[in-house]
Amino acid sequence: MVFLLYRPYILLSYTNPTPKPIPHRKLCAISDFQYTPFCVIYKRFEKWGHGVIPSHLPIVRPSLSSRCGAGFVCCSCPVLLCFPSNLSLCCVCFLCRWYHASLSRSQAENMLMRVPRDGAFLVRKRTEVNSFAISFRAEGKIKHCRVQQEGQTVVLGTSEFDSLVDLISYYEKHPLYRKMKLRYPINEETLEKIGTAEPDYGSLYEGRNPGFYVEANQMPTFKCTVRAMYEYKAQRDDELSFSKNAIIQNVDKQEGLSWKGDYGGKKQLWFPANYVEEISPTAVEPDRSQATENSPLGDLLRGSVDVSSCQIVVRPEGKGSRQFVFSLVPVASPRTGPVLDIAASSQEELKDWVVKIREVTMTSEAKLEEGKMMERRKKIALELSDLVIYCRPVPFDEDKIGTERACFRDMSSFPETKAEKYVNRIKGKKFLQYNRLQLSRIYPRGQRLDSSNYDPLPMWLCGSQLVALNFQTADKPMQMNQALFMLNGRSGYVLQPPIMRDDSFDPFDRHSLRGLEAITLCIEVLGARHLPKHGRGIVCPLIEIEVCGAEYDNAKQRTDSEADNGLKPTWPRKPFRFTVCNPSFAFLRFVVYEIDMFNDQNFLAQATFPINCLKTGYRSVPLKNSYSEDLELASLLVSVSSASSMSPVPSSPGQALGYRGREGSIEARYQSPLEDFRVSQEGLMDHENRRYAWTKDGVNCQIIWHIRAGRYIEQTELITLTKIYILLKYL
Repeated sequence: MVFLLYRPYILLSYTNPTPKPIPHRKLCAISDFQYTPFCVIYKRFEKWGHGVIPSHLPIVRPSLSSRCGAGFVCCSCPVLLCFPSNLSLCCVCFLCRWYHASLSRSQAENMLMRVPRDGAFLVRKRTEVNSFAISFRAEGKIKHCRVQQEGQTVVLGTSEFDSLVDLISYYEKHPLYRKMKLRYPINEETLEKIGTAEPDYGSLYEGRNPGFYVEANQMPTFKCTVRAMYEYKAQRDDELSFSKNAIIQNVDKQEGLSWKGDYGGKKQLWFPANYVEEISPTAVEPDRSQATENSPLGDLLRGSVDVSSCQIVVRPEGKGSRQFVFSLVPVASPRTGPVLDIAASSQEELKDWVVKIREVTMTSEAKLEEGKMMERRKKIALELSDLVIYCRPVPFDEDKIGTERACFRDMSSFPETKAEKYVNRIKGKKFLQYNRLQLSRIYPRGQRLDSSNYDPLPMWLCGSQLVALNFQTADKPMQMNQALFMLNGRSGYVLQPPIMRDDSFDPFDRHSLRGLEAITLCIEVLGARHLPKHGRGIVCPLIEIEVCGAEYDNAKQRTDSEADNGLKPTWPRKPFRFTVCNPSFAFLRFVVYEIDMFNDQNFLAQATFPINCLKTGYRSVPLKNSYSEDLELASLLVSVSSASSMSPVPSSPGQALGYRGREGSIEARYQSPLEDFRVSQEGLMDHENRRYAWTKDGVNCQIIWHIRAGRYIEQTELITLTKIYILLKYL
């Protein structure tokens, strides 16, 4: 039924607290609908709609001059309607598309399972008094959060809003959970438009629902790769056309004489099975690591062709289904050499390819001739002029390490994927030997499209001098890089510690740290001040203390969370102990996190320092943001104490577990400390006074007077106690 309002009326938006109505605005119908009592037309966010007023709500009909927060026109009696201010929450919400007054949690999850979009949400009334719930999808999962109504306000976590509408409006513009904003209000009408027929049960499956089961997906069929033995031209539209030696991938072996596969941009089309032979995947794509490891294209590089030794042959008749084709034919052996056929999408593109290839060929030949003329004119060999270059980039050759063929001028570049093959327990010592004589340069792999960074600590530990990072990314590797250059006043270079020049030093074996004193740190976090906020709420901070360094030094501990205090939180005195065996490559890192309503950690601030730069006592630690920029007035109050020892003992469970599994078998872990004990026993005898004492049961017992211990100990008892101590220490 289409109708037209025949009298002008003013509609006041509830979003405007002091409305300024424009008089004489005529209203017209916005859609077809069936008349019912208490039907209203309303305005929301500059959009017009209509709805039904529940019969249980009290309705006040003031005059047109009354001021109110929300205005409606009743179709049965066209007068201005408004609701009392104390009922604004209910009266506004029942007209919103996202509000459901009588919807259970399971029904809400069922509706959201049919909308596979992050940001889909709805608000439902809970069974508890003055309690609501926001059900939404984020990161492919369905989540819920509670909203409490306290008087005239609603509270979500520690944030307060005047109404549910204000809350939803705020989180439509700001993230509610991680990076998710409320985008798609869900009701029955929305489900018909964007909903799917089958619910996404995977979005509901989480650890809190152990009794929920879904059917497993069918196992995918085995895909193989084949090579064409003969040329074949398609007879129908659903068939593949290919030339001899063409590679067809993702082949689905169907019953009969025809299979399906992918070739030439066409997916899963038919071809005769007797025209092909099955090959292994390694034969299709051989190992290209040597060709692509130093290429910025990475895996996208499929090979290279020396165009200067090739002849360009244009094929006017085309080849196969391609009309514009030219070939690169080797001049030296046109019959036996490989011929590369290149297809273009148009004649103009083909001409452009041919012109550019010929220009490159002429340019390379001209440069070669210019070099030969310079040798004759200046009477200087190119090999001699290379001596003025400080570093010469060469491919990395592992066999040259430690031999006379290794040259100090040769420098090799490593993508992080190749460097990871050498910065490990097997080849780490050999890579350190290479870096004692030559320079190595490590850079992020080209596939890091998000500009993320790798961990530079293993590269530094193995002696790599040039470790490149993405400086535009604020993350933990960049923060440690900033801390590393604090050792020398950020002058641009940092000297390697002397232990790296020791031939017996192994970066991944703590037993090779001969003569290096371990440091036992005791950290107490007492308080903080002026911590930055994350969003609108009040922060609940906790402090994470981490030691970053060699594998055997890595450890992490944290304080408890301080509830709702970001201005001046305090923590009870609790010592956090760390044993650092190799302090030359260790960093102490403080990270401030906030625990939100979803029990997730949000980064607030950090401070990273080299262990060798620490000062003991009560210290105020200035906090920095993720870009290592100072945060005004933000700081931690900590107590730092350190002690040196030659025999480090793991002080935290993380370090103790880190020792296990990295020291080999139990026999190896026992024999190595036993050898250390035998060596130290010889020095111990120099400080001991041996004497024979009384006879015990008729047998002379050798008694040792231990100067430091200050008491008599039998030698057999000393050896037994030492063995027990070693076993307890390294097991």
